[in-house]
Amino acid sequence: MTQPLPSLISEAAALSVAGRGLQRYKMGSAVIGAGTEATVVIVEPGDHPGVSGVQDATKVLLRGDRIPDLHPRFEFRGTLPIHLFARLDRGCLPLGTALCRGRPSAPTDFDHAALELDQPLGSAMLDAVRPVPAPGPVPDVGWVDHVETDPIRALETFVLGWFPAEQTKPTEEERSASEPGDLPPALTAFHRLARLRPALHGFHDPVLGQPERAPGPLGDRLVFAATHGASMDWSIPWPPEGPSATDPRVWHTEDPRTANPETTLEEEPLSRFLLQFTLYQAMNAAPYHARTYCMPTPRLDSLWSMLRPVPLSPFLPTYEADKFFVAPGLLASVSSDEREAVVTFAALHRGTLTPLLERGYRWLRFDG
Repeated sequence: MTQPLPSLISEAAALSVAGRGLQRYKMGSAVIGAGTEATVVIVEPGDHPGVSGVQDATKVLLRGDRIPDLHPRFEFRGTLPIHLFARLDRGCLPLGTALCRGRPSAPTDFDHAALELDQPLGSAMLDAVRPVPAPGPVPDVGWVDHVETDPIRALETFVLGWFPAEQTKPTEEERSASEPGDLPPALTAFHRLARLRPALHGFHDPVLGQPERAPGPLGDRLVFAATHGASMDWSIPWPPEGPSATDPRVWHTEDPRTANPETTLEEEPLSRFLLQFTLYQAMNAAPYHARTYCMPTPRLDSLWSMLRPVPLSPFLPTYEADKFFVAPGLLASVSSDEREAVVTFAALHRGTLTPLLERGYRWLRFDG
């Protein structure tokens, strides 16, 4: 049975919870009341990832102009409680109390805070304050047909469909400065795509705008991608030679800055590896995610009717060995063996994830 929502109260009544000496502030779309007894936060309802509002069943984000005076009120375990409300059409809905899980360290930088509710919101509460909109247009998955015969075309079609075009375009000077030369066709295609879809260079683990020459245990190499912090990188033999020169093999190097880095050969050549890498990074960069707890591998059987496999070898085989699957507007990776599996989903629209609730999985994270 669905639990009834708490009674709505007026904004004035919500702010009165803060106590005497009320000071009223605005951070983004949120109203913050600071009094002698509590701090009150009133957020607007809606689906607003990354800006002020309810993010999921436990997280509420504040983001806006700097308000140094509020910095002491958002300590991890401050002396005054934080009460959260959401403003609905007929009043403010009490969401409960929260702890602050993140804020700038300096008062002068206080322009955001990450709050965690003491009690997670139930589905009825979450639907009321963060209604899930119907999915908008979603990219199809026809590009999978080209993975084995023309991986560069598959990469181009996926990128142009998944990442939206941006309004700003680089100047001719910027294009010239970021245009690497004499690269294999797959890397040239990637950098051409990055000019059309600059999000490609915003990945947490980037493909480098300017590949770098470096030595390595297997010989001279050209580093074209690295993890954040450079704990590992990917390179190709340089200069490429032999029959595979146009689509060289990829070297994966662990701890490249140490005296004895370990380099292994990736399963896929450069053209297919770049598609692998882009799928992995696109999942990380997507606005909405879901991840199951570990479960028996046979529980995956109900997914195969909706997901299409991408014919690539597992990515990062010494770590999670993710195999990629797709559906319209949805990316998925499966890390599994014969007994156990974990599935991660990424989506462009929250509503694309919502139907997954019908699968009956236990969710470590679910943004839908």
